[in-house]
Amino acid sequence: MTGAHGRRGEVLAATPSLFSTGGELDLPANAALFEYLAELVDGVFVAGTTGEFPALHRAERHQLAELALATFGPDRVVVHVGAASTRDAVAFARSAIDLGARRLAALTPYYLPADTDAVLGHFAAITEAVPGAAVYGYLFPERSGVDVAPADYARVVAGTGLAGAKLSGSAAERFAEYRAALPAGIQLWSGADTTLAEVVLGGGAGIVSGLSSAFPAPFVALADAVAAGDQDAQRRAQAEADEVLAALGGTVQGIKLAVHLRGWGEATSRMAHPAVSGAARARIAALAARSPRSPRSPRPLRAAAAGPD
Repeated sequence: MTGAHGRRGEVLAATPSLFSTGGELDLPANAALFEYLAELVDGVFVAGTTGEFPALHRAERHQLAELALATFGPDRVVVHVGAASTRDAVAFARSAIDLGARRLAALTPYYLPADTDAVLGHFAAITEAVPGAAVYGYLFPERSGVDVAPADYARVVAGTGLAGAKLSGSAAERFAEYRAALPAGIQLWSGADTTLAEVVLGGGAGIVSGLSSAFPAPFVALADAVAAGDQDAQRRAQAEADEVLAALGGTVQGIKLAVHLRGWGEATSRMAHPAVSGAARARIAALAARSPRSPRSPRPLRAAAAGPD
C-alpha cells in the first residue's frame, strides 16, 4: 500500500523462539505463530536477539529458518546468521541459502573487541560465501560490545557489498547519521519498534520489531497510516504501539509472555533474564484480553508465576 508519502515501510516481526516448559524447541508452536503472523506482517526476522540465538543449537536455527521459509516464502524472511566466529557465521549463511533463503542478516562479531577492519573482514567472508544473497549487517553495540560508527560502516558496506543494516540500541538512536553516511540504495531498518514513522520518513526501509510478534496490529496500522499520509490514523496507531512498548518493555521475556497469553507456546526462555513483575504481567494480560486477533481466548495468569511488583 502506498499513499501520500509514496512508500510503505516494512514491518518485520522479530520472532521469539518458543520452547516447551522443559526448554526444548517447540516446533508446532513456532509454526503456529508463523502462520498467524504471515497474514499480518510483511515478514519475519528469525533467530535474532528476540529469538535468543546464542542459546540455539545449529540444527535448531536450521529448523526455525526452514519453518519460516515454508510459511512466508524467501522474499519475506530475513534469516539471522550471526555468530561470534566468522567460521560459524559463514556456515549458518550457507545453510540458510541451501534452504532457499535470499535475505540474511548477521550481527557484528561479538564478545572479543573488533575494530573496523575486523568487522569488514567478518562481513566480507559472509557475503563472499553467499553470492547473490542480500546480506544486512546487524549493529547492536550494547549486546555485541562492538560499536561501528556511521562513517566506518559506510567503509564496511563499500568493501563487502552488504545490502543494508538493522540498527538496534544506540545505533538505532543514530539512525539519521547512518542514513546520511550510506548510499541511497542501502536499506536500513530500525530495531526501535515504535519509531516506524520517523524511520520511513527519514529514508529507512522500516522496522524489525519484536513487539509486533505479540501484537502486530498497531505496527501494521502505523505503517499503513504513514504510507497513506493519514495523520489521524497515524496518531491512533502510534498511541497503540506506544502502549504495547510500555506494557512489554521491549524485553524478550515480556514479548514471550504476551505471545503465550495470546495462545502460542510457553513463556519459557533458555537465557537468564529478570522476572516480569506482577504489575507488568497484569498489564500484558489486559492487552492480550482485548486483542481482536487472538486465535483463542487468552490464557489466564498463573498466580504462582507472578513476579514481585
